[in-house]
Amino acid sequence: MVAGFGKEALSPRLNRVLRIVFWLLFIEFLSGIVWGVHRGLYALFTREVLMITSFTQIGLVVSVFGLMKAVTNLGLGALSDRTGRRPVIILGMIVTGFGGLLIAISSSYAEMVLGTALIGLGGGGAFVGIMVSMTETLASRKGLAIGLFELAAYGGSSFGSALAGYLAVSEGLRQPFYITVVLSGLGAAAAFFALRETRVPKKTLSVSTVGVRGSYVIALRRSVPLCIAGFSSKIMDSLVWSFLPLYLVGLRMSVGEIAAISAAFTFSWALCQPLTGHISDKFGRKGIVLAGLVISAACVLLYTLTSVFLVYFVFSLLLGVGAALFYTPLVAMVSDVSPAELEGTLLGSYRFFRDMGYFVGPILLGSVADLYGLGYASYIASGSLLIAAMILWFSSKETSQRIAHELRADS
Repeated sequence: MVAGFGKEALSPRLNRVLRIVFWLLFIEFLSGIVWGVHRGLYALFTREVLMITSFTQIGLVVSVFGLMKAVTNLGLGALSDRTGRRPVIILGMIVTGFGGLLIAISSSYAEMVLGTALIGLGGGGAFVGIMVSMTETLASRKGLAIGLFELAAYGGSSFGSALAGYLAVSEGLRQPFYITVVLSGLGAAAAFFALRETRVPKKTLSVSTVGVRGSYVIALRRSVPLCIAGFSSKIMDSLVWSFLPLYLVGLRMSVGEIAAISAAFTFSWALCQPLTGHISDKFGRKGIVLAGLVISAACVLLYTLTSVFLVYFVFSLLLGVGAALFYTPLVAMVSDVSPAELEGTLLGSYRFFRDMGYFVGPILLGSVADLYGLGYASYIASGSLLIAAMILWFSSKETSQRIAHELRADS
């Protein structure tokens, strides 16, 4: 009787959890598609439609995206701790749709930059709201929760990049951005009508304000090496996003081949992240983060040693695996050290510093590419990953409480 009662009591709760997770991942997948369309086509759109040839100007577009996304992560992460995650997600999807529409009808560089800023603004809000909701819904499996979130994000991005390439070839470079408007509207509707709030009401929390502030300061200090690693990852990502397509154009690859290479990176990145998140829950986070940073640095260097499409495709798959090894566990490490009352704020702070790499990276790499060539930009991106790995190795400890406890017991 007791066993049967236990199963009956568990079932409704499990169903609620599964429904929340489904809708969160569905909305994140749609947001990822929008991101993938922009990611796959913005450089070619700026160059071919708007006739902008400067690497620095092209890089500035994604820098604006990174800056807006970073600031939004910081502000809306904190806002979600006060108003809830769901309103932030809805607002983010609506703003993203306006950004896609502005790019689709743009006829000037300024309109392209503004549309990209809106996509960064909306995407930052939706992403941070969904990420925190996932860690709250699957609190005992944070690595897995973030891995599933990233699978939806980068799976959607991979699909979006491939879709963008197909539509660009058949319908032109503007048509894919009209699709992003529809997808953003669908995501906002799903969040409004189907998604449930996950934030714990403040009245159920008994920690004092002074205690929370003290915990926040401690957590922020512990997250500094993690923020540096996240920052370097976005420098690497901005290289792949902003300049690799232009480098491949110089190698006389077709739009379809370029889209396939971009999709290979995001596909393997997305597919591996639930696995790497689960592994970090079971065996610890620090070791696989370090491995991922080193593997990614090596793959970026290998990009400069070939001009063959198939080899590039394989390197992109490997780079996605390396990125998956550090990307999800880094977020889980931040969540590990975050006070429950301020998890949205801490994750937003981490995403702010991480996404600032999208702002600094394209400007830095674009300037280097204009002066010395794209090969040197690859060296800088690879070096930043290696520096981050060294800082993390010497200044960060394992954050998984279970693994840390086992390590202390063994010593």
